[in-house]
Amino acid sequence: MTRKILPLEFGGIAFVLACSAFMRRFYEWNNHELLGILFGAVNGSIWESAKTLLLPYLLWGLIEVLAVRVSLYRFAVAKTAGLYLLGGLYLGLRLCGMHAGVSAALSLAAAFAVSAALYCSDLYLRELFAPAVALLFLFVALYFSLTPFPPMHALFVDPETGMYGIIPDYLDYGAVVMSG
Repeated sequence: MTRKILPLEFGGIAFVLACSAFMRRFYEWNNHELLGILFGAVNGSIWESAKTLLLPYLLWGLIEVLAVRVSLYRFAVAKTAGLYLLGGLYLGLRLCGMHAGVSAALSLAAAFAVSAALYCSDLYLRELFAPAVALLFLFVALYFSLTPFPPMHALFVDPETGMYGIIPDYLDYGAVVMSG
């Protein structure tokens, strides 16, 4: 089982980075429609760039479950731990001023390494399945609510406009430059 999971974990890094590049442009390509808001980056904030890593990470986990016969209880706990590590580490590195690409690569490597190590470990993870599923539901709620209703925090501010959340189409960028 370990021999099948490890190559998929390494392949996941490339998959997530490729999906992230696509999702960063999806909002524009979708003409600012609802699907673009839900599955793309609506501005240049740290949160919106983190969104483009987190959803593909979960999608890759689903692909792994379908591709390899795994223990779902162990796998869900390991992937949930990796998901929260990915999000926390990426947001922390970006808040410290690290470049987005370097932050993404380091965070993804750590998340996939930890999830693989947890899955392959001798730890009894079955009892953590219910909390892991609850944390996955919490993640989905945060994922879909923080874009339209962002808190006023440095994670959510667009560096180009200084605005939060979805930037209106009618924004006068000249006025934004003149006021800054």
